[in-house]
Formats: sequence, structure tokens, C-alpha cells
Amino acid sequence: MSLSLLSRFPNPFLKGLRRIKNAGKVIYITFDDGPASGNTEQILEILGRYSVKATFFCSGKNADENPDLLKKIVDEGHIIGYHSYSHKDILKSKPSEWLADVERKSVVSDVKLFRPPYGRILFRHYCRLKQKYKFVFWDVMSYDYDVRRSPESIMSLLEKSVREGSVVVFHDKKKCKDNTLAVLPQFIELMKSKGYSFGIL
Repeated sequence: MSLSLLSRFPNPFLKGLRRIKNAGKVIYITFDDGPASGNTEQILEILGRYSVKATFFCSGKNADENPDLLKKIVDEGHIIGYHSYSHKDILKSKPSEWLADVERKSVVSDVKLFRPPYGRILFRHYCRLKQKYKFVFWDVMSYDYDVRRSPESIMSLLEKSVREGSVVVFHDKKKCKDNTLAVLPQFIELMKSKGYSFGIL
């Protein structure tokens, strides 16, 4: 797949989980990029308050630097996925450097679930990595990382986009803190009021 095509269609032909079909009224909350001190703890508090479990796609670098937070995620019953070591963008990296970053050993590099940074991956990398990982993409992006968006606009987007079996992406990096912490409890309450429950991948 060419890089130009990749930029427009990040994963059109690749096998991977985007939505759980026939799941009924269940949705799957995921978090990318953490764990991050000062943010992940508050996310875990919100999830615990509502008895919701989630899947955390952690960067190897952040996981290695925050072992206590990683342990807390696991101890509270959430699932760990891998999100590369330092979140390189394949559109801005040499393919060999991108692959080396993904294959760099860390405390989370050997888990089963993998989400490529930005959902982008070259086909040859996919063919190599699918032997080790189960790929997880998404069908709903919260855009909590976009500081130009208000919590109200994010909530409106989520309400319109989420459906049965949706895999929803939030982030637990510091840049997203204000939006994520404002939206997450509202989103959980809204979905519960509509009869949804929350699953883990």
C-alpha cells in the first residue's frame, strides 16, 4: 500500500477488530497513549465509580515509566493492549524505524492486542505483525485530543455515532485530560440511560 493511499484510507483492507457485530447493546471503551500520571488515575476513578471496564492501549515507553499505574489498570480488572513503543507515525517515519519502534521490548510489547498508532500501518508490516498480535481498530473516535473541540461537541458526536458493538477511542495522555475527564462520565451515564452495558476486548 502506498503512503499516499495510507494517508487517505489508513486500514481499508486489513483484518482487524473495528466493531463487535451481534454484540447487542454493548459498547467497548478503549484508551490510547497512556498510562500518564495525573490523568490515568482519574480515568480509573471514573471507571470504578460506574463499574465500567475498559481496554487500555499503552505505549511501551509510558508503561515502562509508570509501572505502578500499569499495575493499577490490571488490578482493577481492565485489559492491556499495545500501542507501539513511542507512537511513531508511519507517514512521518522510515518504515524500518517504525517497525523497530513497534518491536522494541517493553513491559507491554508481548500482550495480544495491538492498535497501530493513528490506525496506520504498511501492508508488509501488517503481514509480519499479525503473526503475533490481534489487530484492534475502532468505529468511533471521540476526538478528545482535539483541543479545539468542546466537551459538548464531543458528546454530540458520540451520541450520533455510537451503535451496538461500537469500539470507542478515548485517550489518557495529558493533552486530552480536560476533554476526556469532562466527557467520560457524561458518556457513560448517557449510554447506561439508553440501556447499554460496557465490555472489554
